[in-house]
Amino acid sequence: MKKVFLMLALGALITSCGPSVCDCINTSKKEKKEQGITDECSKISDEWKERYKKADDDEKQAMKDEANACEEKDND
Repeated sequence: MKKVFLMLALGALITSCGPSVCDCINTSKKEKKEQGITDECSKISDEWKERYKKADDDEKQAMKDEANACEEKDND
């Protein structure tokens, strides 16, 4: 059940208005400032850190996998 909730939460975060997790991971500080998404990315980062602290091992791995997938997409 926790995995389902995590996936729904991540899906909601990704599809919400504003920058996506991948946007924040793959964008340089200068680009974030130019696009005006610095504050939003800071908020997303803080939320991820909080969730990561509370997550069990499976949830932590899912979060790592998602972040790695963002980095891989950028390299393609």
